[in-house]
Amino acid sequence: MHRVFKNIEDTLIPSTLNSYSVIFFFNNRLFAVILMLATFFNVTAGLSGFIAALTAVIIADRMGFDKVLLKQGVLSFNALLAGIGLGTFYEPGLVFFALLLLASLISLMISVVMSGFLGRYGLPFLSIPFVFTLWIIILPSGQLTNIGLTQRNVFWINEMYSVGGKPLLDLFQTIDNLPLNKLVTTYLRSLSSIIFQDNLLTGILIAFAIFITSRITFFLTILGFISAYIFAHFIGADMASMSFYNIGANYVLLAIAAGGFFTIPSKYSYLWAVVLIPILSMFILFLRNLPGFNDLPMFSLPFSIISITFLYFLGLRIYPGKLKTTVIQHYSPEVNLYTFINDSDRLSVFRFLPLHLPFWGEWTISQGYNGKHTHKGDWKDALDTILTDENGKQYSPTPYKNESYYCYNKPVIAPADGTVMDIIDNIDDNEPGKINTVQNWGNTIVIRHADSLFTQISHLKKGSFRKKKGDFVQNGELLALCGNSGRSPEPHLHFQVQTTPMAGSRTLKYPFSYYLKKNGDKWQLKSYSIPSEGDRIMNVTGDSLLKASFDFQPGMILRFSYSVNNSEKKIAKWEVFTDAFNNKYFFCQDSQSYAYFVNDGTMFYFTAFYGDQKSLLFHFYLTAYKIFLGHYPEIEINDRFPLHIIKRNSISLWVHDLAAPFHQYLKVNYTSKVIQSDSALNPAFIELGIKITRSVFSKLNSEFTGKITLGNKRISEFTIETSNTRICAQNTDI
Repeated sequence: MHRVFKNIEDTLIPSTLNSYSVIFFFNNRLFAVILMLATFFNVTAGLSGFIAALTAVIIADRMGFDKVLLKQGVLSFNALLAGIGLGTFYEPGLVFFALLLLASLISLMISVVMSGFLGRYGLPFLSIPFVFTLWIIILPSGQLTNIGLTQRNVFWINEMYSVGGKPLLDLFQTIDNLPLNKLVTTYLRSLSSIIFQDNLLTGILIAFAIFITSRITFFLTILGFISAYIFAHFIGADMASMSFYNIGANYVLLAIAAGGFFTIPSKYSYLWAVVLIPILSMFILFLRNLPGFNDLPMFSLPFSIISITFLYFLGLRIYPGKLKTTVIQHYSPEVNLYTFINDSDRLSVFRFLPLHLPFWGEWTISQGYNGKHTHKGDWKDALDTILTDENGKQYSPTPYKNESYYCYNKPVIAPADGTVMDIIDNIDDNEPGKINTVQNWGNTIVIRHADSLFTQISHLKKGSFRKKKGDFVQNGELLALCGNSGRSPEPHLHFQVQTTPMAGSRTLKYPFSYYLKKNGDKWQLKSYSIPSEGDRIMNVTGDSLLKASFDFQPGMILRFSYSVNNSEKKIAKWEVFTDAFNNKYFFCQDSQSYAYFVNDGTMFYFTAFYGDQKSLLFHFYLTAYKIFLGHYPEIEINDRFPLHIIKRNSISLWVHDLAAPFHQYLKVNYTSKVIQSDSALNPAFIELGIKITRSVFSKLNSEFTGKITLGNKRISEFTIETSNTRICAQNTDI
């Protein structure tokens, strides 16, 4: 029995509710409840829709179809629409309910089959199953003597009275008789027509629900409606083609789909939403005049066909351009937009395999990309490095002997794990000032790190190689010694990235993952950057305490005792898991919250949070958003939060949502740095300072502060403090 109730709570309820919200491309329970209540203004239609959706959910669940699609309502929303349509057109009875259950099964079968077929091309099936289902039921219904068309929709006032009596009837009549502009009433009636109604009360409820759920979607409904209305008048189209249902279920939904759901909201997506409206208009007129379609209700078929065609059209691009499609769907244009912007900045590093500097210590770039001496043409993206003293000199005491140069004989290390593809080790070093133009690259090693990713290190010392061709090397492992062989007038190290294994291949512009750059007497952390000529750089050295404290492995369990504003303490328990793609995350069972993170050995940072924003895990996500694992007190780490982590009921954020596709004027920034430790070299205690600032038009609006204390190779305590809240958590396992 417990299992039955658990399945109802975990699957049947969310799946059925999301059947309503996904009609408008949402996954929001509040919106679903409002829309469901609105469908019950026509009791028979509302009940029919609910039964149809629930039936499809139960069948899909029992048949073992995709749980994710099921919970999102994707497999059942067509059954819901078909049920509402049948309840709107026909009188209830035994035959009606038999056909209703049949329609649920038909729409589910078509949805699953189309999902499998179109899914291979990354395309949605939208509301095509609903249209086909109603055609299958409606077209032969004239031959069925035991089911009849309803007259309830003709006598809408009586229907209102039967639902809510005189109070609802009075409210309905008052709202329906409001002296509103014709455009406004047409817009509201168009929204109501999506659930087969034609009244202002339903339109107002849907518009309100859309607005509180997504400001971008609300704007797109208006954009689609206005564009369709203007184009129809411009071309002088028959106003029959501009029926409320066509506007709502076709033009409005197309604007939402193209402008902010399947694409990242931007001025380009808005432009395409407007451009597609005339195409949709002509397509509707075409279908209306096509033999066989004259008397066939189109419902939302035109919207579905144009949307799918547009998405397939975008999918064939070689270069994405300015219009970006949604890769990870969050069922919210705002979350899609804010996540895309944040991930574009923070997670673009995943496009690169991490490469490190091929040496120990502090070196100087003597010739950078597009260098004036030899880095030209196909070999322009390369770096030459040397060792210099505090005065900038690279030798002592004389420039005439290789041994006088600081970099000569110094270790050269592997920039990343890989396999040695080629070694040249038969060329003598030059005397300083002379060059070998015949054997240009001198002694060289080429390492394969991944498909089409190789590094070449040249001008090495003959006989100094510690590896041979075919050997596997690890990041930081000794390869050879710096020399002065080949086209090299003085000892130095040449480094380049290339796509082929031959020495001297065309160079590839490619960043180093992390390194330190010297500015005056201080060091600056550079991430996924390319150093410039004259830069003094060195590899990052990780701190053992920081690395151990943030080394969270699958199976680990963390327990924290915490209090809010010195209240009674509670216990939070998190476990570390990995998903099917090997992404690590914390999971809190009590709050049903997930926090995804990355630890690349140099940086720990969170990539996503899902769940309760009142949970301790969320506050840890805020506090430890990005932590540098090196002990460099002068280095400050800066980052930016995605805006959707702010409370969604924030009025200022709602206003910002409307402007967000054009300009981001609201920012939430994050800063972390070491503020205290007991030792500069091998600390046993470290305290990190955290600052979270919110700015509007670059002016500080609010500020949070926090601390993370490390000891005994783990996080011993963390705090976060706002203007009126202080959360303090202690690790109970210490």
